[in-house]
Amino acid sequence: MTKLHWSYKDVFRALRLGFSAKKVWMMSLGLLFGFGGYAILTYLAYTVAGTDVLTVWQTFRLVPFPSPLDYAFPWYSWVIYGAAVAYFLAVLLITGTAVSKVAYEQLRGDEFYESKEAFRFAFKNSSAVLASPLLILAFVALIVVGGLVLSLLGAIPLAGEIIVGLLGIVGFIASLFVVYLLVVFAFSLLLGPSVVGATRSDTFDTLFEVFSCVNEQPARLLWYTAMVAFLAKVGSFLLGLAASAAGRIGYAITGTFMGEKLADTMGNAAFYFKLSAPDWIPQFFHQAFLAEMNAYGLPQVYLPGDYVALGWSSDIAALLLGVVFYAVALMVVGYGLSVWFTGMTLNFSVLAYKKDEKNVLELPEDDEELIEPVPNEELKDLKPKPASEDPEKKA
Repeated sequence: MTKLHWSYKDVFRALRLGFSAKKVWMMSLGLLFGFGGYAILTYLAYTVAGTDVLTVWQTFRLVPFPSPLDYAFPWYSWVIYGAAVAYFLAVLLITGTAVSKVAYEQLRGDEFYESKEAFRFAFKNSSAVLASPLLILAFVALIVVGGLVLSLLGAIPLAGEIIVGLLGIVGFIASLFVVYLLVVFAFSLLLGPSVVGATRSDTFDTLFEVFSCVNEQPARLLWYTAMVAFLAKVGSFLLGLAASAAGRIGYAITGTFMGEKLADTMGNAAFYFKLSAPDWIPQFFHQAFLAEMNAYGLPQVYLPGDYVALGWSSDIAALLLGVVFYAVALMVVGYGLSVWFTGMTLNFSVLAYKKDEKNVLELPEDDEELIEPVPNEELKDLKPKPASEDPEKKA
């Protein structure tokens, strides 16, 4: 079992513990399924809105981002797009629970905990991970309905204004409680998978732990979460630089005899890998993203050139290299998220110790995991024998 300091020092372990082929593979697999479903549903939303698929492809490639300012996007397309975002978020949370489970078992000393078992655990406890934030939103919706009822009462001639004035303080307290619930909702998304991965808790126990961390350890929760986010970004950036350096080395060696042929093929491969930030995102983030691509030496990924037909063999090679680009990108982002969920597991472990003096690494195993299946041969021996076959009963 890993010995922790029970302080901020433990959070820094996330960068090392997250650098695991198992965790990065699990996170990359989750991103693949998440982005796959997101892309299909988003393309469907654009198609329903009457936008040509080729136009969406030329603008966004595989990851479209509708703009809230696009008035040609009807409400039912927004419903489909909302389902796409919800699907991606659900896949991310379930995968994060599996990664948190692996990190938790690693902290307990089990370095060989299988990814298959982790995913089985995550799907089994998916209701706790997904229902916790939904339950908070249900409370928020209930308060909003109460506000609408107050608004309806306020529309009563003469008496309405008096009712609103009398219940004004109640409305303010309710609105303040909505702000509090939204903060808890955010941390239920950020911390929930690690809580479930470490404690195997159900929906209400998960909510209790999140509320407890927000109420009893707010400063540490904010500080540790910011540290984990910083470490996740640093890890992803460093792996991106390493991947870029590896690509440059491979390009230099492979281009020794291929020359311009390789350069043209790589240019076409970048065409498949275009990344477009949504136009509604502030310009600062556009510039930051472009600066990061420049640091990787890949500005053409953000603004690729036109596709140049070179022949069927080069076209196939460009398509395959485009797939490789996506695989490398999933690996880089997957490492950042691996650091995130590993760090949040450490975060929760320290917070649980600070607020409850409880070492979550010493929690007993699940009863179901402790019960070993009995072989069929032993079961046969346990069955009662007929009197005719029992020598003692014969005697």
